[in-house]
Amino acid sequence: MIRPLPAAVLAFAALSLAPALALADDQAALDECIASWGKSSPFRKGTHADGVIATGVKVFGIGKGSTGDDPVTAKPRLVLVRPAVNVMGRSTIRLENPKGWYCFRSNVTVMGKMTIEAQCDAHIAAGRDQGTTVGAADESNKGVAVFGALRVNRFGCKGGNG
Repeated sequence: MIRPLPAAVLAFAALSLAPALALADDQAALDECIASWGKSSPFRKGTHADGVIATGVKVFGIGKGSTGDDPVTAKPRLVLVRPAVNVMGRSTIRLENPKGWYCFRSNVTVMGKMTIEAQCDAHIAAGRDQGTTVGAADESNKGVAVFGALRVNRFGCKGGNG
C-alpha cells in the first residue's frame, strides 16, 4: 500500500524551494521597475538590489512591520521592497533615502489602510504594470486594495510641501 507523504514533508519541500523562486521573482520585479523609470534610471536591467526592505504581514493590527536596510546615501541606491500584506489594520512603510530608487514587488491591503511615506525626491515604482482596487482607494497604483486604502505621502520636500 502506498502512503501519501505527510503534510509536514510537503510543506518543508515547498519552503525549501521558495527562496530560489523568490530571488528570480525579485530580479524580474527589479527589471520591471528599472524599465518603468526609463532613461531617468541610473540602473540597467539585471542590476541587483543594494538593499531590501521586508515589510511583513499585519492582520487585525497584529504582526510584523517594516524592517530592512534603508540608510540615507549620497549616491542612487536601488532598494527592493518585498510584498506587504495588511488585513483590517494599519501599516506604514517609511522610505528614508532621498536618493533611493524603491521597487515594490506588491502590496495588498484588505479592509485596512496602508501608507507609504517617502522622501520627496525618492523614486517609487511597482514591479507590476499597475495596481488593482476593489471597492477601495489605491492612490499609489502600486498594489492591491480590497475595501481599503493604499496611499503615498511625501515628506522632506522643499518649501514644506509634502
